Amino acid sequence: LPPLLDRERVTPLLQDGLIMITWANHHYLDFAKTWVHNLQKSGVKGYMVGAMDDDMLKELVDLDIPAWRMNTGITKKDLGWGSTNFHLMGRFKIKLIRDVLALEVSVVVSDIDTAWVKNPIPYFHRYPEADILTSSDQLGPTVNDDSLENFPAAGSAFNIGIMLFRPTSKAFLDDWVKSLDDPKMWDQTAFNDLARKVGAATAASSEPPKNLWKGYDGKLTVGVLPCALFASGHTFFVQRKYAELGLEPYVAHATFQYSGTPGKRHRFREFMLFEDPPEYYNHENGFVTIDMDIPQALLDAAAKPLYDHFALVHHQLLRLRSAIGVALTLGRVIVLPPIWCQLDKYWAPLYDGNIPGSHWKKPFICPADHVLDLEGGWHNTRPEFGAHLHYREYSFFNNPRMSKAVNESRVTVEICAPPDATGCEEGAGPADGVVKLMPNLKSAAVAKALEAVQDKKIIVLKNAKDAFSGFSDPEQARYENRLKHYTSVFCCLDKNPGWIW
Repeated sequence: LPPLLDRERVTPLLQDGLIMITWANHHYLDFAKTWVHNLQKSGVKGYMVGAMDDDMLKELVDLDIPAWRMNTGITKKDLGWGSTNFHLMGRFKIKLIRDVLALEVSVVVSDIDTAWVKNPIPYFHRYPEADILTSSDQLGPTVNDDSLENFPAAGSAFNIGIMLFRPTSKAFLDDWVKSLDDPKMWDQTAFNDLARKVGAATAASSEPPKNLWKGYDGKLTVGVLPCALFASGHTFFVQRKYAELGLEPYVAHATFQYSGTPGKRHRFREFMLFEDPPEYYNHENGFVTIDMDIPQALLDAAAKPLYDHFALVHHQLLRLRSAIGVALTLGRVIVLPPIWCQLDKYWAPLYDGNIPGSHWKKPFICPADHVLDLEGGWHNTRPEFGAHLHYREYSFFNNPRMSKAVNESRVTVEICAPPDATGCEEGAGPADGVVKLMPNLKSAAVAKALEAVQDKKIIVLKNAKDAFSGFSDPEQARYENRLKHYTSVFCCLDKNPGWIW
């Protein structure tokens, strides 16, 4: 087994004097593979992954990923945000940072739900005087370039999912560890409390563009990483603030999302940042996707403040509902469409349609977890729904991992609009070109009508709203039950009901 973390193990891995680390249990093996893949792709070679259990350690060693044994004794399952295991993991994390600093090396720590898209090491070296650089939950940048945020104008909570520590911060780590003797103290809250103790200290740099400041009672030089580039789940996946500013992001952190681990995984997949195996990009029965028809009037109206968001989203969900029926009938995978939204999503009231402090162009393609309950209704252990429906992200066919053979094996199925049903089929349709199908067919008729194109990997539904009218009992009841649990909630109104499905 690899030794515990020590100087002999870390020193050969240093890249320009830094080591980048994360940690995970076996449940997050695919996230660890993704974390490493993205770092390698961005040119980072100096990294390590801490194995929280021996199953994870064996996998990492077999994959030749630099690793060490953490011996946490924490669950091998999902840690669950806010759970006891989640908080235990946080305490191991802080002690881990302290152990690395004891080796007299600088360390970049990032949670396992991060995807690095650009080598950050040159950026960190731009601030050699900084003892700590931290990401934050800031939703509106205070700078328009790649400078550090202007603190305290960037006053949102520091997020400890992405941080740089230099050995000069060892005393801070000791106090941070001590503060967690209180079992009710959250590690991130403790970090914020300690770092924000500015006392009578002034700015650390005479050069205003550096935006460094004195924290920890004036004993440390601290900087807040730019929120558009060291991005939260909101500034990256929702606002896409880096693109708005014309800048290249360094990392995406899958925070501000609403479907647990499946939601995090899906967001990375939407942006083609997740490392899936080759079999993910094929399926024995193939795929169903939608040629989504959204009236321009709906999109134009959604550009206005507080337009009826639900008219726009429901238009798309009606078409997705029919496509789900077709996919279930044929035993295929449903490829989710990009879903256009007007309102943001949050755990609290949205007085102007945005999370307070955030603004960006509307309408926008919202993450699937804004609208669909990927962690609940779409989970693969719901036998009361009938057969499990596999799904893929909207960018699926644009992913370079997708084979040409699969991507080009497609047929368009156009649902005829009554009263013009000329050339529409109720039986087997033509094998080539466009298949025109009668609207509102039941499952058995859909299956029969599409027999002739079952060799095509991809069925593209056009005019999808009327592609499916239901199953015969008892499958229809399971189908309806499934649909009731597939969507998520939008929060919140100022008054009751408060939540809208």
